[in-house]
Amino acid sequence: MPGRKVYLMLALVLAVSFMAGCAQEKQEAQKPATVEQEQPVEEQAPEEIKIGVLLPLSGNLAPFGEGMLKGAKVAEKELNDAGGVLGAKVRLVVEDTATDPAKAVEAAQKLINIDGVQAIVGAAASSATLAVAPICEENKVVLVSPASTSPLVTNAGDYIFRVVASDTLQGKVLADLALELGYRKAATFVINNDYGIGLQDVFTENFEAKGGSVVLKIQYDPGRGDYRTELQQLKDSDAEVVMFVSYPEDASVILRQAMELGVEQKWIAAEGIASEEMFSYAGMKEAMEGMLLTKPASATDSPEYRHFYELFKQMYPDEEPGIYADTTYDATMMIARAIEHAGSYDGEKIKDALYEISRGYKGATGDKTFDENGDIIYQDYVVLKAVNGTFVEAGTWKQGKLVLE
Repeated sequence: MPGRKVYLMLALVLAVSFMAGCAQEKQEAQKPATVEQEQPVEEQAPEEIKIGVLLPLSGNLAPFGEGMLKGAKVAEKELNDAGGVLGAKVRLVVEDTATDPAKAVEAAQKLINIDGVQAIVGAAASSATLAVAPICEENKVVLVSPASTSPLVTNAGDYIFRVVASDTLQGKVLADLALELGYRKAATFVINNDYGIGLQDVFTENFEAKGGSVVLKIQYDPGRGDYRTELQQLKDSDAEVVMFVSYPEDASVILRQAMELGVEQKWIAAEGIASEEMFSYAGMKEAMEGMLLTKPASATDSPEYRHFYELFKQMYPDEEPGIYADTTYDATMMIARAIEHAGSYDGEKIKDALYEISRGYKGATGDKTFDENGDIIYQDYVVLKAVNGTFVEAGTWKQGKLVLE
């Protein structure tokens, strides 16, 4: 039956053609989008720009942290009064490190994983900054510290910046100060953390390179409440001067006990206790009388500092900016400017933009140009003297030269 074969063959051809057509349609559907369809969609600005703030609002450094937060809030108000960033309102998301690296880690994880921040101002203590740095690196979140000075922060990661100088400078200042005062035998009495040990090492290197000798090194554990054993060691040594690195709460105990034990060596200290809050602790007016301290200098004569100061006084008319309030303001403003410059709320883009906007950036605390490690290039220092329950300026360290008044 040839006719039937013809029909069967015709049906087969039609079926094959139909299947081929379906396959072609499926193939067309699976083709990548056209060039026009592949054009990137313009990034949408978030409804608000969240900037994390990671500061010690309790614990040993609480007197500093509370004042630093006010510096960040001054920046937040200034930015929002000017229309925000990328057309969105800026909101600070604040977390307390409690002056504890472990709690700093928990707080950073909350800021990143729950609040979704792409940039953080903080931390203050170097140990806290170093603890949270790996988390920021892993998540590509920018961290700009206003106060962490340990030399170890220099190599903490690509996303880690700071607007205060490394203690590779402050250690030189303290060594120069001890030598200028005529001392050749020194002891170091420092908190056992990255901040204290870093300053101890830099001080020792510079003091001994210029003819001095460090005859005793004491590293104390914070929060113990009794340091008489260490202080007796100091008293019995032939050290003439003590380079002291501490935080207010511990320092108030150590200095009071030193006075009670009759420790006669001259004390010079780093900025960790260069706060008027020190004099609120019992006995500190007497125990600190005549002590010399070093701290990073603010560019108080500059228009940028005067601008910050005026804004601060508008918000807090009965207060003066505490130590590192101005650097916290600078850190917050630089993050905001970087976001604006990047046109993006993305950590990697903010990081790249920070390097770009920092070139020649003049903040309340001077030039904030970053080097390849996210460190500022240079910092001046001021020498303070404790006199009758307050601090007065007693000298400066500029361009490597110490001048005492």
